[in-house]
Amino acid sequence: MSTTAFALNGLVAVPVAFALLAALLRRSERAAVTVAFVGSLAALGWSLWVAMLSRSGLEANRVDQDWIAAIDVSWSLGVDGISAPLLVMTALIGACCFVSLFRHAPACGGQGNLAALLLLIEAGCLGCFLALDMVLFFVFFEVALIPMWFVINSWGDEHDEPGRRRAATRFLVFTVLGSALMLVGFMLVRSIAGTFDITEVARQADGAAYDLGSPTAVLASVLVGLGLAVKTPLWPLHIWLPDAHSKAPTVGSVLLAAVLLKLGAYGFVRFWLPVTDPTWELLVPLVAALAVVAIVYAALACLVQTDLKRLIAYSSVGHMGFVVLAVATFTEAGVQAAVYASVAHGVITGLLFFLAGAIKDRHGTADLDRLRVLYGKVPRLAGVFAFAAMASMGLPGLAGFWGEMLAIRSAVDQSPALPESTFAVLAVLAAVGVILTSAYFLVLLRAMAQGVPGDRLGADAADIADVDALEWLAWAPLLALTVLLGVMPGLLLSPVAEASRAFFGGA
Repeated sequence: MSTTAFALNGLVAVPVAFALLAALLRRSERAAVTVAFVGSLAALGWSLWVAMLSRSGLEANRVDQDWIAAIDVSWSLGVDGISAPLLVMTALIGACCFVSLFRHAPACGGQGNLAALLLLIEAGCLGCFLALDMVLFFVFFEVALIPMWFVINSWGDEHDEPGRRRAATRFLVFTVLGSALMLVGFMLVRSIAGTFDITEVARQADGAAYDLGSPTAVLASVLVGLGLAVKTPLWPLHIWLPDAHSKAPTVGSVLLAAVLLKLGAYGFVRFWLPVTDPTWELLVPLVAALAVVAIVYAALACLVQTDLKRLIAYSSVGHMGFVVLAVATFTEAGVQAAVYASVAHGVITGLLFFLAGAIKDRHGTADLDRLRVLYGKVPRLAGVFAFAAMASMGLPGLAGFWGEMLAIRSAVDQSPALPESTFAVLAVLAAVGVILTSAYFLVLLRAMAQGVPGDRLGADAADIADVDALEWLAWAPLLALTVLLGVMPGLLLSPVAEASRAFFGGA
């Protein structure tokens, strides 16, 4: 086995192996979580190795092996500057989740089984970011979906068992339906391109080897786009997300927001762009318009939320709108913006859900009407939350700024094949969404964090512990990355640009 094959296959195999070991040790919960944590650290180190290999390009870092020869499905894995940042982010978020699990264990269910399921989710997500065969991407996505249903259903809100089951079922129904649509789209692509290999499909599309304007090609793009829109999620297919977040345990919310939503975003870049022609008059502008609707709608929805976790969930809908808008510009800058915004959102929103979980654990509620005067009660926790909120609203110097601004800039400088005036209007509306995003986070901080301890809303300030060592350990990498990516965006933008030129032939 070559070094590349060992590295790529191993990145998927490591979390699976440790998941099995954690499941065998599930009767000793502390031992199972410890083993899972060691497995997550091994996966993180492995992902950094794979990311280093990605510097030499996708063609030099891929493995192809016949898998289901009867239907021409291959075990095709590869890594480049587009997928490498998402691999590292996934492994890092996974490790942070296990540190958090030591401190904030769900009240219902056993930790051993939960730890094993979290590693399976991580393995499925890593496989998605490595997959170059369309059917293999579908399989890995399903591997990540099923364990998440169990996480929400079995370890979610202990005070609302029917609610968490309803949220888990809605999550599964929507995402499986999206997967089915996507798979049919992939089959149509295979019928016209003769392969499930997305790199070969991209080459054929760039060289006009098949008719991108045929009805079959258009239908394939629509179905793939619909499936990915459910996963991202894109308005109006987002309705499963707020309930899933509000009922999931903290580690489930973190993985769902930081990693699982990125599978849809990554799919738009890797699997939707190559099968879509920007010269089509309606489809691409419609996708971009829905992305902008998501940005504005989510900001307005956040202004009226009364539950902290639901507010952060709706904010995710808006931030992923920026990702899809950037993809729909069909430019190299758009791909850069989409990948950068995906990583920034994963880091920042993962941190926000960690903080929301810590606040809920301390106060017994996520009801914003009952969360007041945090600066006076838990100043360090409130300070970290304010930092994460400012990063999410796009404060310059922090990671959230570049994703939003680059997405808007790519909409202004979209592909020449797209209608310039339409995208100019969409860019303006997206900028209005940035203003609304700032508004709801500022309103949130003013209402939740400020005030005087001892008044009517802050009378329960006594005996509430502030941030402890395990929480700092879980959150510190995300805090550091939020600053590092904010002041050094080139760490992501340069490798993504090189990979985009190689994969899309100049984008």
